[in-house]
Amino acid sequence: MTESVRAGGLFGLPAPRVVSIPAPLGFLDVLAETLVATLGPERSPFALADALILLPTRRAANGLMDAFAARLGGAALLPAMRPLADVEDDPDVWGAEPLAFDVPPAITPMQRRLELAALIRARDVASGGVDEPVRALAFADELCALLDGAAAAGEVDWSCLPDLVTDDRLAAHWRQSAEFLRIITEYWPQRLAADGLADPGARRTSVLRALAQHWQTAPPTTPIIIAGSTGSLSATRALMQVVAALPMGVVVLPGLDTALDDAAWAGIAPQHPQATLKETLGALGIDRRAVQSLGPDLDEGRRARLVLLREALAPADATADWLRRVDGAGGSGLLEQGARGLSLVEAETETDEASVIALALRAATREEGKTAALVTPSAVLARRVAVKLARWGERVALSLGRPLGDTPIGHLLLALLALAVDDGDPIALAAVLKHPLVPGAEDRAIATFEHEHLRGARRHQGLTDLLDTPKGAPVLQALGGALSAFQSVSTLPEADLCAWTEALCHCLEELVGLEVWTGADGAAAAALLRDAIAFGSALQPMGGVQAIRTLRRLIERTEVPPSSAGDARIIILGPLEARLQHRDFVVLGGLNEGVWPEPPPEGAFLSRSMRTVLGLASPDQRVGLAAHDFAQLASAPQVLLTRAKRENGAPSVASRWIWRLQTLLKVGGQDQLLDPPGNRPLAAWAKQIDRPLKITPVGAPLPRLLPGKGIKALSVTDVDTLIRDPYAVYAKRILGL
Repeated sequence: MTESVRAGGLFGLPAPRVVSIPAPLGFLDVLAETLVATLGPERSPFALADALILLPTRRAANGLMDAFAARLGGAALLPAMRPLADVEDDPDVWGAEPLAFDVPPAITPMQRRLELAALIRARDVASGGVDEPVRALAFADELCALLDGAAAAGEVDWSCLPDLVTDDRLAAHWRQSAEFLRIITEYWPQRLAADGLADPGARRTSVLRALAQHWQTAPPTTPIIIAGSTGSLSATRALMQVVAALPMGVVVLPGLDTALDDAAWAGIAPQHPQATLKETLGALGIDRRAVQSLGPDLDEGRRARLVLLREALAPADATADWLRRVDGAGGSGLLEQGARGLSLVEAETETDEASVIALALRAATREEGKTAALVTPSAVLARRVAVKLARWGERVALSLGRPLGDTPIGHLLLALLALAVDDGDPIALAAVLKHPLVPGAEDRAIATFEHEHLRGARRHQGLTDLLDTPKGAPVLQALGGALSAFQSVSTLPEADLCAWTEALCHCLEELVGLEVWTGADGAAAAALLRDAIAFGSALQPMGGVQAIRTLRRLIERTEVPPSSAGDARIIILGPLEARLQHRDFVVLGGLNEGVWPEPPPEGAFLSRSMRTVLGLASPDQRVGLAAHDFAQLASAPQVLLTRAKRENGAPSVASRWIWRLQTLLKVGGQDQLLDPPGNRPLAAWAKQIDRPLKITPVGAPLPRLLPGKGIKALSVTDVDTLIRDPYAVYAKRILGL
């Protein structure tokens, strides 16, 4: 902590007050320590309770609450801590009379998706195009993303869109795209205004701007702190500008690099980790040299790690003289000190990577009181690691949700939709009859029925042909009665998505019962289907196959929120949830190009140059934010970086951040630093953990015919099989397999 902050306290700094907490320090711990020192109970019993702290996420707010509890202990009056996205109508934020009532309410996400899809479908029909609701829904999802991006960027000038496409250098399809975007530039605002509604992203922006104006007009005299936000949203930057100038307001930035040289700072591109913070400081009108740092002075190891990451992620133009820069920063000695505690494991496959991570997390928490975290944007890797840890009885807290289609109720819904199209589909029938939620699924008769009637070549047209079979008849009768709901809807002359969704709900409840809606996946499915019933009529009538496809997409694009259960010592987080968190040991997993970072999203309707002219954020901004997360997390004392050399059976490319770290260390002659001897057993153990202790060779099968059981006749078509694979003929004709 700088001397001026120590002397005058956090609010004794001259306005505008913008400070930063260096990346190697625990952000929430330093923030809590500073606020307790400035507003603690020894100064005034209510000073801390009067404060309002706005943070990026709800998890960050919970983490700050824990940090306060660790310092204050027992009972204490804590500040009001709120996520920036959840400040509307909150008396702790607005006061006794919230001004957010003046902002139109937001349209629900499902209603927005379906009504936009209806506009797209109507346009396709009017222009003689393909009338396919699921296609319209896919385009509606793209439009929703574009609307959210426009709300995040602030004032987007859609009026200049027609002029952009008159440029002869643009391809003709961009003109068609601009014509298509009239849906959100003209028709959608009219639709919202008709019911007095606002787009969700636009409402969030309006609320934050209204709050900024409210505080500017009537500045609060109690402490207001915005902490941990990089200011990637224009409305957040506007609020930061007001808070920094309040009598007791302060903005706390995460990991601002004030020591980066001026030439490199000037050359920062959108993909650099400091790019968003640079834009935020520019919007606030503050020079980075004037931003003071909070927290204790960095020791040599933490400072060396900070310099190592700064140089590894430096702008491309600044790497032309990397060797001179490294020598100026401290040479090979600094690289060795900065890489201490930072290591890399490159596993052969994704499964091996998950095993390495699970072993590392378990080993890190063997010591009493130690905590560990895996941070990865890959939900697949996160679930694999959770399963690996479960084999040792470790229940981890997982912040990543699951697609509804991957849950038990999701599997059942998708199987029932398949039967709605073809009630004799053997795979769907087996999936429903043997599903654990379906009563009688464990009955031996169901397994026998599956073997005799559903395996092999299909021998029936539909479910009606199977009802006469004695085995499994009660369950088949129940399934047939449940599926009759789809048959009733299919006879309606104008059945819309609402009617088909009601039929799906009726079918599910008839087959399983009302208890199907319990649990996290049941609640998520109930919310989805409830919204589809409420707003499904907007899509207009559709055929059965069209409705089934639309429902399948809705189910596959719905996420079940994560469970809060699990051991708090080990946690698996996404990069957004991991922001500002502090753990003793951190694993950064899935560090391959295309995973972390994800490629910059290319919009379906606008080119990069068109986005720039309209005022939308650059697609590279997400890569810059991901780089900032990586730099923050890699600054922890003990960090393990992992990647898989092969993904889905194909060679993968290491993340650009790993490549830059390796290249920098190689330039300094220290290319072995990321592979300390202590890491090598992890990869070896991961390969050995599932290998059997003993392998007993088994000889080739030697079939022996029982007396009187030989093959008396053989068709001509089986002769080739007999020559190529005699045992196949034995298995089929003698064993009856």
